[in-house]
Amino acid sequence: MDEAAVFDRVVTALDERNYEPLVHVPEAHSETYADVLDRCRRHEISIRRRYPDVLGFTDADRVFAIEVKGSTNLLRGIGQAMTYQQGAHVSYLAGDGEAVAPHANLLRSKGVGVIGVDGDGATSWSDPPSAESAEEVADVEGQLSIRLRGNAFGGDVTTLSLAQPLNYLAPVVALDRYGPLARDELVDVIADEYGFGAGDETVASARTLGLLALGSPHALTSQGELAATVLRGYGVEDLDDLRLTKRDVTGKTVAEVHPPLAVLLRNSFSRHPEFGLLLDALRKEGPRVQFLDLVERLVREYPNVFLSAFCTTRGAARARELIERGKTARLYRDPSVWRDVIRNNVLFNFVQQLKHVGVLAPETRSHSGAIDEYDPDEKPWIVADLG
Repeated sequence: MDEAAVFDRVVTALDERNYEPLVHVPEAHSETYADVLDRCRRHEISIRRRYPDVLGFTDADRVFAIEVKGSTNLLRGIGQAMTYQQGAHVSYLAGDGEAVAPHANLLRSKGVGVIGVDGDGATSWSDPPSAESAEEVADVEGQLSIRLRGNAFGGDVTTLSLAQPLNYLAPVVALDRYGPLARDELVDVIADEYGFGAGDETVASARTLGLLALGSPHALTSQGELAATVLRGYGVEDLDDLRLTKRDVTGKTVAEVHPPLAVLLRNSFSRHPEFGLLLDALRKEGPRVQFLDLVERLVREYPNVFLSAFCTTRGAARARELIERGKTARLYRDPSVWRDVIRNNVLFNFVQQLKHVGVLAPETRSHSGAIDEYDPDEKPWIVADLG
């Protein structure tokens, strides 16, 4: 049985088990795997510079990775499945049932599960004898959460375009007051009652933080409802209240002036899988973080977060190529590279947001100029004491 036939039957078996799969199929092979691509979305999540054929969550929310082969190249498949153990709770080799059967004992001894397939589907499914979390699992798990649970989060956390995160609460206050609104209506209310002309950005960012539900008209998620309750308890019951609250913060940070609102915002940020991993990296590097040291840690421990959160679209393609070629050091040592791939927003708006929510200390200096003018040695990130 060839690889494409095995792939199709593996996807069927995953669906029957209520697993959530994403697949990696190069564009050049799209026609060969058309049936698979009709049923599954693609991924570009790497583990040790390799892309699992299938990646996702089990029905118990464990990360699984599968290397798919047919009747040949099984030894190579074993090596790839073992590599995926570094970024998945459980790793499998899938192949023609008769071909993989002689390797079952070896695979189990290496902690790899075996999926055997024939014309009737997956006829054997042997789970690994143990499922141990490895160093890259958190990175993969976070990226899968963003891609597979997109109804909760609307995008990458470092694309939030406004430096003052109180603005992201404007849609919450409006919807709490008026109920579900169409996007244009919501933007108009924010302009009229909050005096803010960037309503589209506030709505998109509230979606990114999981405060607004997907769909039209816009409505609050359960997290958005919780935020609205906290705001009402703090005395922010309408958009004019929020406007006055923001005015109090002029020249300071939300964390300094309104600590409870900073905690509310920080909790909203922290629910986003990317932000949780970034915060973990910051804490490991702190309390005084040189930006390129943070980049090095992300590239080494959370490469997928680095690619999606820190890089421009074009820069991510270049960075991915360097990671695949084993030239990761250029991403934090070569100024011509990191200045080319990193999103400028990370150095200004994102730093300002981190200061407001109390992750970075107020004395941290952001960079508002061109990235070519940025000197990371002059502007370290100072991690605040979060208690």
